[in-house]
Amino acid sequence: MDTIILTGATGFIGSHLLEALLKSCYRVVILKRTTSDCWRINHLLDQVTTYDIDSDPISEVFERNKIDYICHLATYYKKNDDKVDYTSLIESNVTIPLKLVAYAIQHKVKGFINTGTFFEYADSIEPLTESSTTFPKNFYARSKAAFMAALENFTPKLPCITLRLFSPYGEKDNYKLIPMLIKHGLSNTPIALANPEQQLDFIYAGDIANAYLKAIEKFKRKHTLHSIYNIGTGIPISLNELVTLIENILDKHLELAEPTPCSTVNHAAIASINKAKQELDWTPQMNITEGLKKTISYYQTVLKQNEQNHTDRS
Repeated sequence: MDTIILTGATGFIGSHLLEALLKSCYRVVILKRTTSDCWRINHLLDQVTTYDIDSDPISEVFERNKIDYICHLATYYKKNDDKVDYTSLIESNVTIPLKLVAYAIQHKVKGFINTGTFFEYADSIEPLTESSTTFPKNFYARSKAAFMAALENFTPKLPCITLRLFSPYGEKDNYKLIPMLIKHGLSNTPIALANPEQQLDFIYAGDIANAYLKAIEKFKRKHTLHSIYNIGTGIPISLNELVTLIENILDKHLELAEPTPCSTVNHAAIASINKAKQELDWTPQMNITEGLKKTISYYQTVLKQNEQNHTDRS
């Protein structure tokens, strides 16, 4: 049974990956902070080994466990630079993962999977390939790009893969676009979109988790230098089309307020996923309609539970 360090397990995508790793019979060691909210994975904590990186030395993790692979998903994310704590961002997105890399090399870890973002790419109306021009949109994306560039220096000693994620969605998401649209639809409140014509590439969290499993399998097949893979669907969906899909599933109209201008809005961000298909043998399985149905069902259940809890307290 291979042992995997998973950072970011308490987050949205990390929680989906943790479930997938355990179902695939991996032994999982998760690194978190003492302040991490574990609500997404409380039901799985008895199946994993846990370390708090703000109190447990990282060296201890490697000394007590024979680590085979590392899946690094932990991140500090802020969309707008004017609200960024730069010191915390650099520590979380560059300093701590570099420490992990150093220990991984020392303890002969077989592979390190990094998590990137499509925000690293320059704007383009064409599908983005892994060789497309990069021009990070904000300091968060710059920090991710900086760490990925540092990985290049370690690849002779540590096989590395970076998965550049496009627009994730699914159950237990953070408060982003799709959960926001669903919650406004369920509560019958209007919502404003910065650019309703904007096209994005929405990728279901379960498909993302499967991409990490495929990356681990690639490490098992052969030693690899640092490789980058786009993880999306390659299918553009405009925000207007997204609203219509959600309206059809909810069978109700979503009222849109006047668009809210936003300086960080791109016209489009669509992935070319040919490289991931060919080299990882990975293809997304969930289409947007079925993925939205699963996501909406989750939030409907949460809403009913909240209403029931409110009734019980009244």
